[in-house]
Amino acid sequence: MAIDKKYIGKISEDNLDDWLHSTGFLYPINEKQLDRFSKLYEDYDFKLKDANIDIASIINGTLCNKTKIIPLKLSSDFNNEIENLRMVARKGQSNNLPKHIIDKMRNKHCDSDDKE
Repeated sequence: MAIDKKYIGKISEDNLDDWLHSTGFLYPINEKQLDRFSKLYEDYDFKLKDANIDIASIINGTLCNKTKIIPLKLSSDFNNEIENLRMVARKGQSNNLPKHIIDKMRNKHCDSDDKE
């Protein structure tokens, strides 16, 4: 949708409500607004042409979202790294901890000290 520059001068505070209806921010309520809306969106490619929308279920609140559970597949390397970090957190051993993790912990500690 591209509003022609010739329409910009026609929009004023007095007819702003009319233009909101015409541009689709509010529902068109007369033929003039509907014609403007159709002209503005004539080249719009509506992607849901074959989709059925059950308006009654939306209004009644009975619309059900179908959920899909996607199992998370973790690699054994990732599980080993998590286990190593858990052990470091429990035992306080930082010699096995990668440098980027130590730097991250230091930065986090410095940030929390600055906030107080």
